[in-house]
Amino acid sequence: MRERKPALLALLAALLTLLSGCGAISAAEELYALPRASVEYESLQGELQALLDSGLEYAAPLAGSSTQPVQDVDLDGDGVGEAVAFFRDSSGQEGGLQVYVFGQNEESEYEVMTILTGQGSAFSSVAYCQLDGGDNLDIVISWQISSGIYALSAYSVWDGGSQELLSPQTYTRYAIEDLDGDGADELLLFQLNTAEGSENRADYYRCVDGSMMRVNQVYLSTDLASIDRINASALYGGEAALYVTGTAASAGEESGAAYQITDVLAVREGTLVNVTRSEESGSSELTRRRTYVADQDLNGDGVWEIPTLSATYERLESGAICVAETFYLVSWMQYDLHGGQHLMCTTYYNSSDGWYLVLPESWQGQIALARSDYSEGRTVERGIQFYQVVKVDPEGESHLQMDLSTGQNVLTNAAGALFMTVYKNTGADREMRAAIGERTVLGQGTEEAVYSVLFSGETEIAWTVEDVEEHLHIIVTDWSSE
Repeated sequence: MRERKPALLALLAALLTLLSGCGAISAAEELYALPRASVEYESLQGELQALLDSGLEYAAPLAGSSTQPVQDVDLDGDGVGEAVAFFRDSSGQEGGLQVYVFGQNEESEYEVMTILTGQGSAFSSVAYCQLDGGDNLDIVISWQISSGIYALSAYSVWDGGSQELLSPQTYTRYAIEDLDGDGADELLLFQLNTAEGSENRADYYRCVDGSMMRVNQVYLSTDLASIDRINASALYGGEAALYVTGTAASAGEESGAAYQITDVLAVREGTLVNVTRSEESGSSELTRRRTYVADQDLNGDGVWEIPTLSATYERLESGAICVAETFYLVSWMQYDLHGGQHLMCTTYYNSSDGWYLVLPESWQGQIALARSDYSEGRTVERGIQFYQVVKVDPEGESHLQMDLSTGQNVLTNAAGALFMTVYKNTGADREMRAAIGERTVLGQGTEEAVYSVLFSGETEIAWTVEDVEEHLHIIVTDWSSE
């Protein structure tokens, strides 16, 4: 989307302030309220006021990145912005949603280029994109038909007219993306169906000869109960993809557990495919996981990673090593165009404390974790202890055995040798507490928290402060996810 021009945006903001009184300000008062208006300002003001006087009212889109009732968009790419205004018939007439597109004539006066009308109670959202790959921007409008029901239309607009590229199509969520890399955007309409026998699906539309044609339809995971976010990113091989993540319907999991699942959509040989969905199960089962950590581009290489969780060992206060019920390791997977998995790294991901540690491969199955929290007065401290799992009897074997008294799977002939504790300190004395004793304050930190490390004992795992600083990262919330 092209940048909007600050001058016209300021003009539109002033117009909305002036017109918000719906005619209550006289012409003389307008002259004193604002500096002498330009020709553009006066003409647009007149056009908008005439519409308000006729019984229309502003109806700004409810969601999305463009939520102003009057928007400045250079639709034809000539460097001069058009004004796109959203109205509702205040009388409540059916079909009362109207979009007026104004352009400037040779005298720099605004006049109506076209009017787009639709059914519904509100404008849900609007987007501007290049559906045919040309220089002009097309308009994609989401009409809210009723509560929870939406329809999507697309229009091409030019001086003196418009063409409907896509007639209203109902949907649950939609996305606009150039998945095939031809320079033109495509539309994807997602539909989640709760009716028995219905399938979750995605319809893939591409502009052909001035009309949005449905290329094909793919099924989404049958257990996808909601779509919570859609992220555009690359696949392992660099191809464009959409990562559709939502709540997974519970199926045999423990009561109260929350699960997520991600469908990865891309274009292969000209058609849309769901690269992660298994035809046998009807679900992207490899991406199904507890809602412990979100999918994201963890390593910043432009390719989305999907987390896979696995339990690690935990050291109990008794000294026993068992399969953890509260600690998880997270393997970060990238996917290719044919659904193949590629492991990027494995982490201990501590979302509650705001940090994660990238683990060396040699640590897999060799460490146990424990937690130590301390709070008193101005001190709030949370620590994670790292133990190396060692054999009590070097000549003996270790295996998992159920402890009938606790119901835990305990590793026999095993003990934990503490080698490192990572601390997070908050509170008024966080700097002092973080540096207490032989702790070393780490370079990572935030305004509210200080992180430090304390090494303990001698084990085969001999890390340094530099190793910790290289592998430890602060979790940053990605507000760009939908």
